[in-house]
Amino acid sequence: MAEIGKVNATIVAGNISDNPVTQFRYLAVSTITLATRYAIQGGLNEKVAYDFSDKSIAKVYQMTCSDDILNSLAYDIITLTKMVSENRLKSKRSPHIKKCISYINEHIEDKLTVKSLAEICGISPDYLSQIFRREMGDNLSSYILTRKLEYSKELIAKGMCNKEICETLKFSSPSYFVTAFKNKYRMTPSEYKSMLK
Repeated sequence: MAEIGKVNATIVAGNISDNPVTQFRYLAVSTITLATRYAIQGGLNEKVAYDFSDKSIAKVYQMTCSDDILNSLAYDIITLTKMVSENRLKSKRSPHIKKCISYINEHIEDKLTVKSLAEICGISPDYLSQIFRREMGDNLSSYILTRKLEYSKELIAKGMCNKEICETLKFSSPSYFVTAFKNKYRMTPSEYKSMLK
């Protein structure tokens, strides 16, 4: 039983490591990654969500005490939830963009293109690209790539190699995946994996 602020919580997780601190780091990274995904589905801006996720994960890796990791995780999840709630009050996404984002999140392992998403939304690719950039502040292709790279972190944590991740997420080649990952996170997938140990 870990005390988190005034809330008592029992956390049950599979045993990934014999080292308790490493175990809690894995738990924190997995939880933050999933929470970030659902925060984006809940309407939080992708860049804001991923920046928060990156800072939260980096903070966890600086900690050497399991209780500190749990308390930090609880605080960050509450903060992320508040961010989603506040954003919902402000957000006025069009039905097309909501449908597009929902489809991307539910089919992240599929080959996703602007053309295929436009067909799903029932509008032209040019119009989808235009409203996506206006409402999301990013182009659709870049958004898809970022979502796939975020998901790849989970696959790396599960022990998948670059080739398997490339095949699962429909990257054109393992070298493209590694380059895109490094451009986004300033480290290779292998370096990210060693950080999890």
